[in-house]
Amino acid sequence: MKIQNPPFLYGQQGLQQSQRNLEQASQEVAHIATQTFDRVQPKELDVQHGTIEEGLMEARQATQNAQSNAKVIDGSNKTIGSLIDITV
Repeated sequence: MKIQNPPFLYGQQGLQQSQRNLEQASQEVAHIATQTFDRVQPKELDVQHGTIEEGLMEARQATQNAQSNAKVIDGSNKTIGSLIDITV
């Protein structure tokens, strides 16, 4: 019998997306910090990049999303474990 576990897959995909978002936010913070460190005036900063605060908020959001997706994976594993215990 094949057991399909969509919540586990959704949690895994969400975790991967959270990791990509965290990497992107970290790169953005590093880019802005580098420009600021090089003493570029704020009005000369690259328009496509926000502020360090925005980047840090995005990083925090990605971290919280990752934690939520990890809970989905954990709950899914527990559910499958209990199903296997019942059917054995």
